[in-house]
Amino acid sequence: MKTRNLVFMLAILAAPLHAADPENGKLLSKKCSVCHGKLGLARDPEVPHLAGQSALYIEKSLTDFQKGDRQDRRMTLMVKDLSKEDIKDIAAWYSTLKITVEDPDS
Repeated sequence: MKTRNLVFMLAILAAPLHAADPENGKLLSKKCSVCHGKLGLARDPEVPHLAGQSALYIEKSLTDFQKGDRQDRRMTLMVKDLSKEDIKDIAAWYSTLKITVEDPDS
């Protein structure tokens, strides 16, 4: 039993990990920019901003659209051919974009 667990743990540790590539995400995001804006700031009030969102949130959202857990005709078409690595890269790109907030009372 211990040997089996050790083999399983070594297999997990030996599996290649994909480090997200924001530069590839930037290239992939060109088709996203039609609705979400070039730098992730949408002009359409019905489309969310992506700039500054956490990578985890974006990854989950895109995966949910792929699996059908979230519904949007346009997003379903846009994400259907993305690999897991593509999704991680796109999420990494948008999460690197910084936005600022201006306090209206200042």
